[in-house]
Amino acid sequence: MKTRELPLSALRAFAIAAQWKNLGNAAQELGVTHGAISRQIGKLEQWIGRDLFTRQGRQLVLTPTGELLASKIGNSLTEMIGACTEVAGTGQRHIVTIEAPTTFAMYWILPKLKEFEARIPETEISLTTRMTNEIHDGPLSDIVITRGPGFDRRLQSYDKFILFYEDLCLLAAPSFVRSAKISKARDVLRQQIVGSVTRPTDWPGWLSEAGLRGEHIRFRHVFDHLFIAMHCVRDGIGTIVAPRNIFNSGPGSSSAGFRPVLPNIHFRGAPYVVHHRPSDRRVIGKLVKLIETFSE
Repeated sequence: MKTRELPLSALRAFAIAAQWKNLGNAAQELGVTHGAISRQIGKLEQWIGRDLFTRQGRQLVLTPTGELLASKIGNSLTEMIGACTEVAGTGQRHIVTIEAPTTFAMYWILPKLKEFEARIPETEISLTTRMTNEIHDGPLSDIVITRGPGFDRRLQSYDKFILFYEDLCLLAAPSFVRSAKISKARDVLRQQIVGSVTRPTDWPGWLSEAGLRGEHIRFRHVFDHLFIAMHCVRDGIGTIVAPRNIFNSGPGSSSAGFRPVLPNIHFRGAPYVVHHRPSDRRVIGKLVKLIETFSE
């Protein structure tokens, strides 16, 4: 196969359509009509001799051939964009997109955002959030951080590393710690207890670690997401099991928002995994290395 035979426009149209799983959205991103995208994909399917998409109801789904081609083309386009950006001029600011769970973004990324941009001044960070285990339909970000391995199959083409594992312990507001009479684990059961629907195993895990497996918990408040529950805890409502290495509440921490309660009782939770495009030539590589330093 010769280079001049490659249908480059059709390949680009397919790559964008594969990211969106929607021809209308792909057409909007490329500034063309829905029909133009459809014709380009048809041209590519005819050239390859295989179907790249199939329809399941109203949903557009990649065939096995389409999935293989999408992963290969996606990486190639990323490399080409990176190369063009690199030679376009050293004074140009680079936009790096990061996607992360909402709680992690609020309490771990945002406090470090100024330092990221100060240490890599040519970088502009665009941060989007999602709920844990939620899969976005749109294009993937340059860096995707997940709690656990991540469920988006498109991440299989990304490089990845474990940033850290959650260090789970009891956290509370400083005012609550001062007023509550907690000297042993069983004292906690008489306090105001806060929980999160999205993390049903945290409290049972702490009770097990504290030697109180099977004890009944009477929750004062249960919220649908951890970041809402932590706002409540910060206001002194009660205590919660949460990762202190996200909320900056490890031993010796100067954080004003939360304090550990019985800090010697703690256990390991889920890993936070950083997935990133396999490119070290762009500024994204510098940012990934900087993120790694914060886990050490």
